[in-house]
Amino acid sequence: MLGGKSALITGSSQGIGLGVAQAFAASGAKVIVTSEKPLTSCPEVQRLLSDYEHTRYVQADLLADGEPERLVAEAWAAFGGIDVLVNNLGTYKEPPLAQITRDHFDFIFRLNVWIPVALSRELVRRAQAAKRGGRILFSTSLNATRSEPLHTLYDASKGAVNALTRQLAVELAPHGFTTAAVAPGLVETPLTDFGLQSSPAEREAVIAQIPIRRIATVEDVAWWYVFLASDRASYSTGSVFAVDGGLDAQQMAQRPVTEAERGEQKS
Repeated sequence: MLGGKSALITGSSQGIGLGVAQAFAASGAKVIVTSEKPLTSCPEVQRLLSDYEHTRYVQADLLADGEPERLVAEAWAAFGGIDVLVNNLGTYKEPPLAQITRDHFDFIFRLNVWIPVALSRELVRRAQAAKRGGRILFSTSLNATRSEPLHTLYDASKGAVNALTRQLAVELAPHGFTTAAVAPGLVETPLTDFGLQSSPAEREAVIAQIPIRRIATVEDVAWWYVFLASDRASYSTGSVFAVDGGLDAQQMAQRPVTEAERGEQKS
């Protein structure tokens, strides 16, 4: 589905980003994988580079000034252009509201919002100069529209990512760019374990709140990015796609159905 396309995927040394990189490479894309870690610390990335000839790794600490610009420049030079940018890098880790400081705010919003803006800006600048368009994808979250405790800044930042997806769709359409975002629910990754692997009772309590009764795998989510990056999705722009096992469709988790309601349904 992605033969002939080149892609830059941020936060792609593990979790969803790595899964997206693997799915893109398997679908024929040339892929730039990147994180702040040295390649020697990323055995799964090394395996990906070995399995697919048209893959490259660029180490970049995108929180550092000038690094988003350098990353886009290196990725563009590696493949003679970038067709798809996947803004996947992000984190949810923050203290409770009473302990949040300006530093916490600056860190979360720089990582989750500013870096996607900076990368998208650099890609568009180069693409316009080359008279070509492209597709910009975002990893957002169900938390952009549905909230939970201890995620004040994360939820607010993902709401901003949803808005960015819509805004860039409008602003960049005349320049040949389209956008989309994937909003997962809970996904099994190193970042989202919450100790659930070691606590079966708590894990089952979480699963019981998901309508299809299982936590998503990375593969459940990654192939959505492949479709949205493909020409088959070229008429869609500015949309956010929930991939959440039915969580967003559910008004209230585990609400009991009373005997009175059952009787009314039968009648």
